[in-house]
Amino acid sequence: MQFRRKELHFLLFSFNIRNSLCCISLIATMRRLVLLSFSLLASFSSFSQLKKFYSVSNDSAFQKVDFCLSATSGSCYIRPVKAAQPVNIYGNPDFETINPSFKTYIKNSVKHVNLDLENYQSSTISKSLTSSIFGDSKKDDKNYWKILLTEDKVYSLQLAYGIGNADVDLSGIPVEKLKINTGSADVIVDYADGKGNLVAMDTFFVKVDLGSLIANHINLTNSKVIVAEVGFGTAVLDFSDKSQQSSKIRASVGAGRLEMIMPKENVPVIIYLHNSPLCSVKMPAEFTQIRKNVYTSSSYHPDALDLMEFNIDVALGNVEFVSKK
Repeated sequence: MQFRRKELHFLLFSFNIRNSLCCISLIATMRRLVLLSFSLLASFSSFSQLKKFYSVSNDSAFQKVDFCLSATSGSCYIRPVKAAQPVNIYGNPDFETINPSFKTYIKNSVKHVNLDLENYQSSTISKSLTSSIFGDSKKDDKNYWKILLTEDKVYSLQLAYGIGNADVDLSGIPVEKLKINTGSADVIVDYADGKGNLVAMDTFFVKVDLGSLIANHINLTNSKVIVAEVGFGTAVLDFSDKSQQSSKIRASVGAGRLEMIMPKENVPVIIYLHNSPLCSVKMPAEFTQIRKNVYTSSSYHPDALDLMEFNIDVALGNVEFVSKK
C-alpha cells in the first residue's frame, strides 16, 4: 500500500510538471507570435531602406544552388522573384553588432553559397535572447535581410537561425531539399500565392529548439518525407490541403508542443504513436484505434497511393492532431 501511495504521488507530481510545461510553452508561444506579427508589419517599412549587398551571377557551369544561411539574430525573409541572377541579397545591417560574410564556389556543377550573419559579441546575443524569451517590445529597426530566389535554378536550402524572426515564402521556387533550424527564432514557412514546388523535394526537415515554427500548405512542398524535431518550442504543421502522393511524417517532441492540422478531406491516414505517461496526446474524434498506439482514419488502406503515415515519438510534451473538417 505504501508503494502504491508513493507511485500515485509521483504520477501526480509528474502530471503537474507536464501541465506546467505545456502552459508555459503555450503562453510563451502566443506572446512570441503576437510580437512576431508586429515585427513583420514593421519590417515592410524597413524594406525601403534595404541595399543590395550580394548576388550570384547566372552561369551555365551550374544548374543547382546549395544555399546555406546562418543568422545569429535579426529578421530574414526569403521571397521568389523574376530576375537574371539566381540569388539576390538585400540588407541593412548594424555593423556595430553584425559581421556579414558571403562566400561562393562551384563544385560538381553545384554553386555553393554561404551567407553568415554573425554577431560580434556574445553579450549582444545574450541580450537579444533575453528580449526574445521575455517579450521585450523594443524591436531593432536594423538587421533586416531579404533574400530573393528565382525559378531558373534548383535549390538546396539550409537555414539556421539564432534569435529574431524569419518568413520563408517558397512559392514557385524549385527546392529539392529544405532544412530549417529555428534556434530561438520564430519562423513561418509558406507558399503564399499557392504556387507549389516545381521539383520533387527529397526531405522537408525542421528542428525547433526554443523558438516556434509554422509551416503552411505542406502539400505544396512536393515532399514525400517530412521530419520535425521539437525540443522546448512549438511547431505547427499544416496538412489541411490534400496531397496527391503518399508521405511519411516523422516527429519527435521533448518538452515542447507539436500541432498537426489534418486534411479537410477524408484521406487515408495511419498514426504510430510512441509516448510516455508524462505526455499529452489528442487524436481526432473520428480516428479509430486498431491496436495499442496505432490509429487510422476511416478511409485508411495500406496500399493507398495518397497514404499519410505518421510516426510520432513524444516524451514530456504535447501533441495534438487537429481536424478542420
